Amino acid sequence: MAISRGKLFLGVVIALLVCFGVGFGYGRSGRGELQSTVDDVKQQLDLAEARGEILDGRVSLYNNNFGDASRHFETAKAPLLRVKQRYQDGSKREAAASIDTATTLIDQAQRMAGKLDPAANNKAGQALEALKAAAK
Repeated sequence: MAISRGKLFLGVVIALLVCFGVGFGYGRSGRGELQSTVDDVKQQLDLAEARGEILDGRVSLYNNNFGDASRHFETAKAPLLRVKQRYQDGSKREAAASIDTATTLIDQAQRMAGKLDPAANNKAGQALEALKAAAK
């Protein structure tokens, strides 16, 4: 009852394929949860970056530096667009709508800062409130 070399080779190949499949399945088992966590952290980081830029813009308004405030408001838009896209991809329509509201308010604050209107601070504050609503 000797096993031929061909059958032995075939058995080893099949065993290797089974081991590879089991290893692949085991390695992939926690990846979905990790990816979800990474996405959540990216979302929070973008929200924090946008908040920081809006707050920096408000400080610039307090210091009557309207040009710097406008620059900060412009910088806050990029992370908000990323946040909005992630909310839309995740079917979170209410949160995406709050981000839209915040973006509109930031645009208004930026235009008001361009006109040297100190009331831009109120619009920036309303934008921060809209971001709080989106983060809930």
